[in-house]
Amino acid sequence: MNKNYWESLYLRQNADLKPSLFAKYIADNFFKEGKSLIELGCGNGRDAIFFANEGIDVLAIDQCENEIEFLKNRFSNPKNVRFLCGDFTNLDNNESFDIIYSRFTLHSITEKEERKTLIWSFTNLNPNGILCVEVRGHGNEIFGKGEPVIGEKNAYIYDEHYRRFLNFNNFCKNLSDIGFFIDYAEEAKGFAPYKGEDQTFIRVIARKK
Repeated sequence: MNKNYWESLYLRQNADLKPSLFAKYIADNFFKEGKSLIELGCGNGRDAIFFANEGIDVLAIDQCENEIEFLKNRFSNPKNVRFLCGDFTNLDNNESFDIIYSRFTLHSITEKEERKTLIWSFTNLNPNGILCVEVRGHGNEIFGKGEPVIGEKNAYIYDEHYRRFLNFNNFCKNLSDIGFFIDYAEEAKGFAPYKGEDQTFIRVIARKK
């Protein structure tokens, strides 16, 4: 739903290239060199490149063809990162991973697509692998702003693109029902301050036992 918006944004190539605080948190607390990771919606590639430089074997997926081609051409090194154009809600590969990473992407898809993605994640994680999610929830400061999306709950068009806001308790329950064990879950400020704002986000680390 957001493809045209993001294509236009990435065309300017002026987004922050420093790794996100979430990426650094994951690397500091959950990574071991030599592990494999898939990023669901890699954007401008900043976290994917960071993970690769940390010794992780990275597959980074995004639906924006132009951005993926740009990343392939710009980042021939490190060698342990691959960029693939695709829809992460409709993956058909059977590759398995130690880490599945989703930052600010689950709120860009429908509830049905979220469910499909979570089930795919559980299926394609290696034993003891982790799903790492940071996403907007009902506690987020722009929840309820914009034009409601007809036929969807808690979804709005705001600032020119689609967002769906997750219910923290329901999301954790859905993960548990699928079979995940919740290592860490919190909805709080301090996760992603940006341009002087410190909004509330959901952060979850869920493990496949």
